[in-house]
Amino acid sequence: MPMLSLVRRGLPALAVLLSLTALPAHAQRPMEAAPRMAQVEQCHTLLTSDPQASLQLARSLMATPALSTSMEIGAVGCLGVALRALGQLDQTTDLPDRLLAAAARDDASNDDIQRARTMAAHLLLWRGDRARALTLTSTLLDDAVRQRDVQGQIGALMQIAMIRGDAMGDAEGALTYLRKATALSEHLHRPPNPGDLILYYNYGYALLMLQRHDEAMAAFKRAEAIGTRLSGQELFLNRIASHRAELRRLGGQLDTAETGLRGVLAWQAAQDPQGQVVTLQRLARLALDRRQPDAALPLATQAQGLAERGRFVEEIRNGLDLLGDIHTLLGHREQALQYVRQVRALDQARSKGETLDQLARLQASAERSIAPAQVNAEQDLGRVRVLRNTAVVALLAVWVVATVVVLRLRHQRRQLTLLSRTDSVTGLLNRREAERRLEERAARGGASERSALLLLELDDFKALNERHGQAAGDSVLRSVADCLRGACDRHDLLARWGGAAFLVARHDTSAEAAQALAGHLRLAIERLVVDIEPGQHLTLTASVGVAPLPLFADTPAVLDDSLRAADRALQGARQSGRNAWAGLWGERGAQAPHLHAVLGNPEEALAAGWVTLSGSRAIHWAP
Repeated sequence: MPMLSLVRRGLPALAVLLSLTALPAHAQRPMEAAPRMAQVEQCHTLLTSDPQASLQLARSLMATPALSTSMEIGAVGCLGVALRALGQLDQTTDLPDRLLAAAARDDASNDDIQRARTMAAHLLLWRGDRARALTLTSTLLDDAVRQRDVQGQIGALMQIAMIRGDAMGDAEGALTYLRKATALSEHLHRPPNPGDLILYYNYGYALLMLQRHDEAMAAFKRAEAIGTRLSGQELFLNRIASHRAELRRLGGQLDTAETGLRGVLAWQAAQDPQGQVVTLQRLARLALDRRQPDAALPLATQAQGLAERGRFVEEIRNGLDLLGDIHTLLGHREQALQYVRQVRALDQARSKGETLDQLARLQASAERSIAPAQVNAEQDLGRVRVLRNTAVVALLAVWVVATVVVLRLRHQRRQLTLLSRTDSVTGLLNRREAERRLEERAARGGASERSALLLLELDDFKALNERHGQAAGDSVLRSVADCLRGACDRHDLLARWGGAAFLVARHDTSAEAAQALAGHLRLAIERLVVDIEPGQHLTLTASVGVAPLPLFADTPAVLDDSLRAADRALQGARQSGRNAWAGLWGERGAQAPHLHAVLGNPEEALAAGWVTLSGSRAIHWAP
């Protein structure tokens, strides 16, 4: 009896760049276009939770007259991904050309052009036009390298990985470029986002195909942790559940594996035909493990029909392998041989010399042009040049900022000595009590323990008070306090810091966890709706500054130093457009200059390796 093929050998044609096809968050939007822009964004959000609803919304948008170029690219891209996800690829024939035509318009921005080319390349690859897909990917890679666009380079690497895995059936080759994309992503120093979920998902899948089961399980756990924290990621979470069940099947846990596979099948049948095909094929493999080829045959036949209707190339090939194994066990040698011939024909089609030569040139360009370590070096060099050209002005500004910070903190502390333990408006701890508790904690904390201090300030609160009155302002402060209580852990320290400012302290945590908390709190405030009187409500935004206590890992804890650093980060968030968070995390303090110099010029401190800077967007750290 021939050896049965127990492991699939390629990567599925996933929508690996969904996050790149969404509209850029920073795009300027006319007021009259805002509702339709929100619909385009919702269309992309629904792709990973409800593709059917996403498809309906995309078609509705496409029927809207006079869409702007940016909106049309977003709507066409969403339609293409939704049709692919639901196995209706035959309806995407004209979409690549429509995307490229929109990208060629005079009013198309660089972001519009990148999104249109990326989505067109995916659609062309899914439809089997590898030559055009590779040409577009090469253009995207060249542009990303020339513009030093790290996110664009990550996208190009993931596209190469997708071509190697899905079009060429080469999981080892795909893993090489996914690993390089992961290294680039980690250099961005930002909280996890949907792009990271997709990256680690594909990384885990490549490891699964290579039978590196422990590493695959670890990658899937990381992807699952990101997907659980983000909303609307049901498609990937169900696929991850299927992959983890497959790992259990390969480990001999057949009953547990079957429970996991059947647990995701209903959702996939309604929303994810490609995922449904893979799960059905795994259930058929599980039946073969139990020596039940009669039970495996209808599952494999159903999966093959779905794969062919959806034109899922790798799933079709794997299905032919599976059907050949089943008919071999059933003794149907002629049918088994027929499936083997079909597999051979598919593999030969994949190995056309022209496509391989084009892919080889693209890979050589990626290897020559993209180096993760060089990305940070170039960014640091640019910052050093700016600092050198503005050294005299910066030095004067440092002392001005330092003097203002010192005077303001002294004034606030004199006022806080008159207050009791709690704030009369919000019921939270007041600043004096919060400082006392933080001092106690710092005194008894170990050398390796660092807390995160987050200063959160409501944006434009003064204007709100002037417009609606102090009573409405107090109502807003109470609502924000309740919101923060719900968004924080029960062990976090939460205080009213004065005016429209609040303090959150989380003990024994990391820089990454502190950054995630800052993003979580900013989003919670943004989603808050405050009823100030019947029929009238307000929405809010807040800016957040993050710093550790102790400020530097190799120096004793000084609360004032950390608070000044958090306040400096808050200033950076506010002068970068507000509704943002910024972080200043000390690294090597023993060799750092006076604190005033570090806070007055954080970018110089970053270049010297004394601090790490981060933010929800590009932060302006200049004094």
